[in-house]
Amino acid sequence: MLKHTKSNELIGTSPRSFEDALQTILARANQTLRGVRRLDVIAKDLEVSAAGELTYRVRAQLRFDVTPPDELHL
Repeated sequence: MLKHTKSNELIGTSPRSFEDALQTILARANQTLRGVRRLDVIAKDLEVSAAGELTYRVRAQLRFDVTPPDELHL
């Protein structure tokens, strides 16, 4: 069986931490994707509101396996 890999760039946010922002990306991906293989962090930044509240943001490349069309069970 030949595996095909696809990637998407996603952004996750959290009021708590960068790690939690990454977890939001992974949790969302796991709702619709199988075979998540890798999550590469591209950038991290921290937004500070006028009231001093923090928003942690992570931009990441998510890599996952895709079933070839000839192996789909439709």
